[in-house]
Amino acid sequence: MSIKNEFTEDEWFLLSSTPAMIGAAMSAAAPSGVIGTVKEMTAGMRGTVQGLTDYPDSELVTALLEKAQNWDEAKEKASDYREKAKARLDGAQIKSREDLQDHVLADCAAAAKLVDAKCSAEDAKTYKEWSVKIANKVAQAAKEGGILGFGGERVSAEESELLRKIETAIGAPTGQLMA
Repeated sequence: MSIKNEFTEDEWFLLSSTPAMIGAAMSAAAPSGVIGTVKEMTAGMRGTVQGLTDYPDSELVTALLEKAQNWDEAKEKASDYREKAKARLDGAQIKSREDLQDHVLADCAAAAKLVDAKCSAEDAKTYKEWSVKIANKVAQAAKEGGILGFGGERVSAEESELLRKIETAIGAPTGQLMA
């Protein structure tokens, strides 16, 4: 039996979408310009996929990142994901970066509660650590506050604050953050 069977469809969507939403919220936390935003979004995607390499023994992470068996299945999964994500964000009526952050923090708390209740202690810990790593990678991907890449700071005060909030909401051990 697959670990996916332990969750409802909505719960599984929450667990699978939370890492990407963490990346989006971190990217929006402080202005980075066009190039910085691209770097941050790329870091979020890479950090998510890096879960397969970093946590090959995690049944949860490998199931969440399971590849489609063929092109048609991949298109169907992507389309379904986009529709669910759009409906969820539209329902949340997100109009500002603060709204997005609040939404993501609530998702982090809900995801943490789910993995604590339905996964092994090791898989729950891994999911939380993986999520914080993604946030950290995005925060460090581009400098904020400089001109054309000169000056500025690697992790802004806004990003550091959001990192701390994510860490708290998801229940990851404190002190893991590099910022």
